Amino acid sequence: MDFEMPIEQTAQRLDTRFQLGFANQARTLLRESDEFVLRPAHVGLRVLARNEEALEAPVETLRDLYGEKLRLLPPRVRLMEGVQVREPIMHVRITVPERFRMAIKDAMRARRIGLEEEYLRTSWCVLRYEGPLARLLGLSAELAMRSGSTAQARVALSHYALVIGDPGGAAA
Repeated sequence: MDFEMPIEQTAQRLDTRFQLGFANQARTLLRESDEFVLRPAHVGLRVLARNEEALEAPVETLRDLYGEKLRLLPPRVRLMEGVQVREPIMHVRITVPERFRMAIKDAMRARRIGLEEEYLRTSWCVLRYEGPLARLLGLSAELAMRSGSTAQARVALSHYALVIGDPGGAAA
């Protein structure tokens, strides 16, 4: 099931109806890493990753290889299904200049992600959060916008928790 890869993005080739064939071909052109794995499927090539940032390298390579013939579906959170549905909960560590601290905290509060720890230095701070992956999608772009591209975020899987409400993901 690749539980350690809680996010996925599907790539499809626009000029073929046989997506599994495309997926198998594309898989031979990419090298997997500890950060992502490739899973051919009848819907296209599924790129499974540890976090949203880990999707960037394989997706960029696919764009370079296939250009305008490539369709990328939006990233999706992978849920653990069974008797009870579980969603990935992520650790988030953000390092940012102190002057942007409140803007970043406001962004995380708007995403309903709770602050776990905060470390202040003279000109930098470290903010630690934990929350559902579904609420973290697009975080890097938002942090860059709110911090003048100075914020650095590390996102890693913590655990899976029971889903309460709509998780916004896909069954794994």
